[in-house]
Amino acid sequence: SGGSEANEAAIRIARRFTGRSKVITHYRSYHGGTAHSLTATGDFRRGFAEAGGAPVGFVKTMNPTDTHLFSFGATEEERATQALAYLEEQIQCEGPTTIAAMMFESVIGSGGVHLAPKGYMEGVRAVCDKYGILLICDEVMVGFGRTGKFWGFQHYDILPDIVTSAKGLTGAYLPLSMVATRSHIKDHFETNALGWGATFQAHPVSLAAGYECVKFMLEKDLVGHAKNVIEPIMKEELDTLVGKYASIARSRCSGAFGCMDLVDPRSGVPVQNFDGSNSTHPTAVSTLRAALRANGIIGFVRPPMFHCAPALVIQPDELRDGFRRVDLALAEFDRAFGA
Repeated sequence: SGGSEANEAAIRIARRFTGRSKVITHYRSYHGGTAHSLTATGDFRRGFAEAGGAPVGFVKTMNPTDTHLFSFGATEEERATQALAYLEEQIQCEGPTTIAAMMFESVIGSGGVHLAPKGYMEGVRAVCDKYGILLICDEVMVGFGRTGKFWGFQHYDILPDIVTSAKGLTGAYLPLSMVATRSHIKDHFETNALGWGATFQAHPVSLAAGYECVKFMLEKDLVGHAKNVIEPIMKEELDTLVGKYASIARSRCSGAFGCMDLVDPRSGVPVQNFDGSNSTHPTAVSTLRAALRANGIIGFVRPPMFHCAPALVIQPDELRDGFRRVDLALAEFDRAFGA
């Protein structure tokens, strides 16, 4: 019924199919709130599972994307090469025959809207093939057109073994998630028990909603709308905000999925950690939250990142109005550092 459940199922499928136990995931990732999906998560939220005795068998590897503290290289090619070498060394240290799957977000979502550098995901696919490891693409956030392609993995020259998704499948009208596998994996479970079930699996009302939403997406070409209408406006508006405010270091956008990095303009470092700790200016952060609400922007805000993920049906005037309201709030955030 949700993305967490889909990822739980994907993990079970990978382990049962391969007979192996370990799953490699990225830092700066989010895979869900249930036991295995939360332990697979690569940010502070997995601590809620670990504190109560988390499931075992999850290994974290470093993302190929830059942070203010570390980079694998100066170019996309260098970052991909170095990150892949690090990943393969880690596989060797863990033992290739113990690893069932790598589960990566096709486009990093809550960790900051990052596409993988050129060649990285293709390299991951090759490493998986080399060692008999399954590749799971978590598309709970980005599947069904969010990034300007129907699937996030279509930004790369790869074919995953397992894909999960949820949010865009019904547009949140009703709870529904999905797990897709390649045919040889599906065929395996025709004669081998998976040992998986869910109370509301294939609920007919949710399936009807999903069918109508996907049909609407295709008929109205919402993927093309995300790429050709929403993305150019978002890039323009995000670039304007980066140029206008010293408290915004940079921005990124793919389709209808964007993000800005909020920093303390006095030092250039993130205004706080993702878990809210080490805030350099708590008053500025609370000012931003209050200003957003005052300007009619209601959403999930967790500095040092500011995500922008409008509805795929949004029209240009509505999108620009939203950015106008965000602009007003960011002006107060920026001013707070001078107070």
